[in-house]
Amino acid sequence: MKNLRRKRELIPRWEMPSDPVKAVFWFMHWFLRVLVRFFYILILGAVIYESIINGVVGSIGTLLVGLGVWGGLTALLLLFNFTSGVSRVVSEVNRVQRGYPPRQPFNNFTEPDGPVVEGTVTDLDEERKKRRQE
Repeated sequence: MKNLRRKRELIPRWEMPSDPVKAVFWFMHWFLRVLVRFFYILILGAVIYESIINGVVGSIGTLLVGLGVWGGLTALLLLFNFTSGVSRVVSEVNRVQRGYPPRQPFNNFTEPDGPVVEGTVTDLDEERKKRRQE
């Protein structure tokens, strides 16, 4: 049921990971989903503009080109989804082979709960002790 609610959202959730490499791929995937979801608005605008300027003949060509580009973007999104799924499966298999338990939230591009912390308190305490000894 929760998955159905997510698919009904107008714009996909903004849950960018903190890792820069993952963030780039996550943003590409998010932007591609938004572009595929709303590309029909650009096609409609172009068809209306062409029908006003050039008549019906120009709008049919614009419609066909727009649908072709939309189909290409959709195919690219499907390829991206497939390759990210294969990558996830391979990483989980490697993780299980090393003896680690599989991750329970099997979501794509999610971060662990809680705030992102760059350092720890113990590291700071160790640094203070080293400085005092010198």
